[in-house]
Amino acid sequence: MGKILLLVIAFQCAIAFIPLVEDIYMYFLKNIANVKIDLKIKRGVYLQVLKTDYKYIDDPEYYDKYKWAIDQHSANSAEAFSLINQTLSAIVVIVSLIGIVAANNLIVVLLCFVSMIIRLYAAFQYNKADLKMEDEIIPVDRRLDYTRRIFYLKNYSADLKSTGLRNYIFKNYDKMSGKKISILKKSGRKFFLWSALGDIVYRVIMIAIILIIAYNIYTGNIIGSATYMTIMLSVEKLDEYLYDLFDMIKSGDRLGMHGEKIREFFSVISKIETNDDPQKTEPSSGAFSVEFKNAVFSYPNSNFKINNFNLYINPGEKVAIVGRNGVGKSTLVKLLMRFYDVDNGSIRINGIDIKSYDVNELRSRIGAAFQNSNIYAMSFSDNIGLYGSADDDTLEYIVNKTGLNNVLEKNHADITTEVTKEFDENGIELSGGEIQKMAIARLFTRDFGLLIFDEPSSALDPLSEYEMTKLILDSSNLTTTIIVAHRLSTIRNVDRIIVVDNGSIKETGTHDELMLLHGEYYEMFTKQAENYLDNAKNPST
Repeated sequence: MGKILLLVIAFQCAIAFIPLVEDIYMYFLKNIANVKIDLKIKRGVYLQVLKTDYKYIDDPEYYDKYKWAIDQHSANSAEAFSLINQTLSAIVVIVSLIGIVAANNLIVVLLCFVSMIIRLYAAFQYNKADLKMEDEIIPVDRRLDYTRRIFYLKNYSADLKSTGLRNYIFKNYDKMSGKKISILKKSGRKFFLWSALGDIVYRVIMIAIILIIAYNIYTGNIIGSATYMTIMLSVEKLDEYLYDLFDMIKSGDRLGMHGEKIREFFSVISKIETNDDPQKTEPSSGAFSVEFKNAVFSYPNSNFKINNFNLYINPGEKVAIVGRNGVGKSTLVKLLMRFYDVDNGSIRINGIDIKSYDVNELRSRIGAAFQNSNIYAMSFSDNIGLYGSADDDTLEYIVNKTGLNNVLEKNHADITTEVTKEFDENGIELSGGEIQKMAIARLFTRDFGLLIFDEPSSALDPLSEYEMTKLILDSSNLTTTIIVAHRLSTIRNVDRIIVVDNGSIKETGTHDELMLLHGEYYEMFTKQAENYLDNAKNPST
C-alpha cells in the first residue's frame, strides 16, 4: 500500500512539474529568445542602413524596402522557426493517417490530396494578391505615418497652431485614408475569390468521399459500422492535418515572398560605404591639402551640374565658398565628405584620390558643422562628443569657449543633463543658435585634417556670430578650413574666397581683391551691406 501511495505521489509531482517546465520554457527561454532575435535582426537592419550609399536617401523606393525589412524581417524569422517544428509534427501524423485510410480505400487518400493541391493553388494566388496589396499600401502608410510625425514632433507644433498647415495635412491624410480603403476593397474581392474556391473544393471533395464510402458499404466492401466510423474519423483527421499542412505551406510561400522583398533591401548595391578592400589607405595626420581636379557631377533627374571644377586648397589654408542659392556650394561639401562620388575627374586629399581611402577613416578626419545640425536625446556631453569623447576638463574648456556654459547656467543644468524633453522632463531644449554652437563645439573634441562649416552661424545673433567666426579663423586653428557662407561679412578675413556660379568657379581672391574686381562678389557684398545700413536707419523695419 505504501509503495502504491509513493507511486501516486511521484506521479502527481511529475504531472505538476510539467507545467512548471512549460512555464520555464515560455518565460525564460522562448520569449527571451524571440526578443533577442528581434533586437539582433533590427540591429542588422540598422547596420545595413549605415552600409548603404547616401544616394539612396533620395529614393522613396529605398524607404519602402526599409519599411519591409524593419516591419517583416524579425517577425518572419520567428514565424519561420515555429513553422518548421509544426510542419515536421504534421507530416508525422499525416503519414500515419494515410496508412489507415489507404488500407481501406486508396481513392479517398487521392481525393484528399487533390483537395489539398487545388486549395494550395488558391492559397498561392491569395498570397500573391496579399503581397501586391502590401506593396501598394506601404507608400500610403508612410504618408499616413508622416502625418503622425508632424503632430508628434515639437518643431512642427507652432506651424500647426498658427498657419494653414493643418488644412494641407488633413487633406493629404483624408486622401491617403481613402486610397488605403480603396486598396483594401480591391484586394478584398481577390481574397474572397481565392478563399471561396478553396472552401468550395473542400466541400465538394468531402461529399465525394462520403459517397464513395457509402457505395463501398452498399456493395459490401466495408463491413461494420466500426470500420466505417474508423475510416470517416481517419479521413476527417487526415483532412484536418492536410489542411494544417496546407496552411503551413501557404505561410511558407508567403514568408518566401516576404523574404524576397527583404532580400532586395539587403542586396542594394553600395559602392562607397562598403569597405571590403583591406588595402584601403588611411589618411595621414596633420592638415589636409584638398584638390578638385576636373570634377564633374550631376544629380539624377536634375539640370544642375558641376562641370570641370578645379580647385586646390593648401594645408592649413582657410577658404570660403560663396555664391547664390543652388549653385553647388553644399554639393561640393557632400562630394568632399564622399556622400557622393564624382561622375568624372577626381577629388584628392594630400594628393591621393579619396576613393583610395577607407571611407570611415577619411570621414573621421573631417569635422563638419552644418546649418541644419541635429541634437539627440542624449546627455549634453554625449551630444558634444559625437566625434569622440573628451575628459571633463576638456569638455569644460570647450563649453566655455563656445559660450555653451550660458545654456547650462540658464537651465540650471550640467553636462550630464539630457538634451531634449523627449524622454526626460528635465531635459534641455536648445534654440536654433544654441544647436549651431553645439555643432561647432563638437569640432574641438579632436584633431582633424579638414574642417567644413556649411552655413554654421545662420541662426546665431550678430555678437555670437562674431565670436564664432573669430574662433574658427583664430590663428591657433592650423587645420585646413572650408567655410560655406551667405553672410559675407563673416568671411572677410579668410585667406581666399571662391565665388561659385552654376557649378563652376567664377571668381577667386581675397576680400579686397574681389571688391576691386566689381564682379559677382562685389555685387553680393554691397547688396548685403546696403541692407544692413537700411535696417540701421529704419530699425522698426
